[in-house]
Amino acid sequence: MGQYLSRSDVEAVFGIDNVVAWSNLDNTQAGANEGRIDTAIAYAEAAIDDRFRGGRYRVPIVCSSGGTPKVVVGWAAKLAGIWLYESRGLRDGDEMGNKLSALKQRVEAEISMYLSVQRRLAAELSGDAPNAPAVVLE
Repeated sequence: MGQYLSRSDVEAVFGIDNVVAWSNLDNTQAGANEGRIDTAIAYAEAAIDDRFRGGRYRVPIVCSSGGTPKVVVGWAAKLAGIWLYESRGLRDGDEMGNKLSALKQRVEAEISMYLSVQRRLAAELSGDAPNAPAVVLE
């Protein structure tokens, strides 16, 4: 289990069967490859932390009352599932078609809205960054 999410969070977004299938690179295992799922979760959490590090929110992102904001759990679960899918070599234009590239773009766009303070997380502030947008006059 990671700091933001667990395997069940990824399965809630993509389904148990998909997570199992996407975690197996060669389709020889009957069950999920737990190591690859753990790697996907670690990747997703690091990607989110890297985007927010040095900014408005304390990293790792935590609610003032404890726990992780649900929106962050959602981003991490989606990014972990996308990592599992894409790391198998599945891309747009495949026979089945990669519908996850559009999802990845939506997650990145939503994160950008929080980074630009168009939206605000219910999370602890870092204390290092301004808590309001800045205007630069030329």
